[in-house]
Amino acid sequence: MLSVCFVGDDARPPWNHASSILTKRLIECLSSKVDCSLATAYSKISWDKQPQGLRQLLLAKTSGSQSIDAVRLSVAARGSDGPVDLFHLVGTNALLFSPATKLFGMKGRIVRHIFTPYDAKDRTVGPFRRVANRFFIDSYAFTTPRIGHWDNELSPRTKRFLVRPPIDCSFYRPADRSRGEPVLGDENLRTVLYMGPLMPTRFPHEVVLRAVKRLLDSGIKLRLVVLTSASRTATDACESVLALARDLSISKYLILKRVDLTERERISWYNAADVVIFPYVGPDPEKLADPPFGILEAMACGRIVLASNVLSVSEVVQEGSTGFILPNTTVDQMEQGLLRSLQTTEARRIEKYARAKIVENFDYPKVAADTLNAYSNLLNGRV
Repeated sequence: MLSVCFVGDDARPPWNHASSILTKRLIECLSSKVDCSLATAYSKISWDKQPQGLRQLLLAKTSGSQSIDAVRLSVAARGSDGPVDLFHLVGTNALLFSPATKLFGMKGRIVRHIFTPYDAKDRTVGPFRRVANRFFIDSYAFTTPRIGHWDNELSPRTKRFLVRPPIDCSFYRPADRSRGEPVLGDENLRTVLYMGPLMPTRFPHEVVLRAVKRLLDSGIKLRLVVLTSASRTATDACESVLALARDLSISKYLILKRVDLTERERISWYNAADVVIFPYVGPDPEKLADPPFGILEAMACGRIVLASNVLSVSEVVQEGSTGFILPNTTVDQMEQGLLRSLQTTEARRIEKYARAKIVENFDYPKVAADTLNAYSNLLNGRV
């Protein structure tokens, strides 16, 4: 059986950010066909929720420095029970891990996974990357065909392949929309959901709340539900949202929760929503996974998505077919986008096509087959 060691300095519980989520899901979707191990850095964390199918956990003590952790992870990877065919790097310093791994005599091929937009800061290490690509990194994996500046940065000789972010569509699926939580209150109100950080590039709260205010003033019955992580969002950010809601006199139509949700809770909230919004400020929001995982999860649950036209979003969300697109994040566009999403007469068709899009391209069996094929081609020199 093929042996793959996934490497990520933050690929650990509570699995609530892009690199750890991507690593966990890759292991889960591949584990029936691949002997999966995981090398990651740790401090004081509970490992009671390992990815399903993980055979071996290789731990390196975190130092607080990504560079030092990359070297420590290469040492930890040596502890594997047997030979490793591939090291799949998701969110660690590849320029240090790769040569260190070769220096320690490990023979496995090295794949560097890119899942966020090109960071302009990467240009400063361009010469080092070219050396690493030539001598140590065997291939790049991208989560989208839209790789932007990476296309110019990588040599034509650099091997690359597509590994879409996997979504377990047997888990993320439509469910009964009735919820036991009394917090939603009035059943006559339509629910607009935002789930994510309160960063200005992810949730421009002034735009969203002012658009909601306009709709309420025009007689549209809706509530806005905002769910943000307690471990990653400061209380000050929440207070800013609540203060503006008070100023606009819409506080009773806003539910804001600062809480770390389980996957089951996220699915329940997706299914409680009439529209799930992703009002990103583009064109390339910093450190946002591409395509954004939340969009894929909501669509897998058969929800109507309203998302900004950033990164590769328009490849997944097609206006009026699998969801609705925000051309830009102005109050006018947000108001019009919410109206289109809430008042469409094609809701059932859009919900059906949205889920079908995810099942066809991102479901575990599809991503597993594509990834195994890419691994095989790399190992046999066909990439």
